[in-house]
Amino acid sequence: MIPDDKKYHFLNTIQILSLDVVAGTLAVGYMAIRLLNVTPVPQWWVILPLAVWVVYSLDHIIDSAKNKGEAVIYRHRFHYLYRKQIIFVLILTGLITASLSLMYLDRQIIILGLGLSIFIAIYFALIYFLKLKKTVFLQKELIIAFVYTSGIFIAPLYWYEALPSFSVIIIIFIIFLIAWFEGILISWFDNDNDIMDGHTSFTVIVGKRNTRRFLIVGHMFVEILIVVVLIMIPVSIIFYALLITLIMNFILAMIIMFPESFARNNYYRLIGETVFLLPFSIILVS
Repeated sequence: MIPDDKKYHFLNTIQILSLDVVAGTLAVGYMAIRLLNVTPVPQWWVILPLAVWVVYSLDHIIDSAKNKGEAVIYRHRFHYLYRKQIIFVLILTGLITASLSLMYLDRQIIILGLGLSIFIAIYFALIYFLKLKKTVFLQKELIIAFVYTSGIFIAPLYWYEALPSFSVIIIIFIIFLIAWFEGILISWFDNDNDIMDGHTSFTVIVGKRNTRRFLIVGHMFVEILIVVVLIMIPVSIIFYALLITLIMNFILAMIIMFPESFARNNYYRLIGETVFLLPFSIILVS
């Protein structure tokens, strides 16, 4: 049962339009520049969230075309019903993002971003036109996590102008894993709706029981990895960044460990996306 209150519907609208993902992108992006101690061009703070919103919205538009207005998943039904308005904003946002990138970002960053865009386009083409949906290596959660992490770190790593430390590489890898696990977590809760709408997620491919086992083992691996690295390094901004990722991973682990507690009112989705705001707390570290 969906509660009929303004607060819930406001949060639900934010999730449907992927604005929570955009906010999380800015948080992880802020942590990235603090870790690498680089100063981004001011326009990057606009380019990054706009680019992420375009990718996520395009994904939802493509998914919505399968069942049109009859989709069980409300996000897809919403994107189909308002497809004209969303596509208009999507095209406009894409043009603004491309224009700002060409005007303010270094050529090498643009080339890397273009390469990532081509990769995304090929993936969408494979999924939409060739219907290659029952392949673990093409499962959406993995691809989205890779694009999400790469999109955030491309520019900061270029501005760093050197190979980052092993600890920073570990943090980037952990962010990728957390983003992947969060996507799989959502697919676990949405499994029945995905099946009814004919979508193929990680959970649909491997089953709910195996997916839950995979997530529990994966979260345990990340927790152990972070603790080992924390023991090996001195207290620094990297140390605090690892603590943040430790908390992020722990919260997601609790959701899959006790799913019944988070299933009500889609709390799993709200909390799952909110954990990506935690990197903002690194602002407290001098």
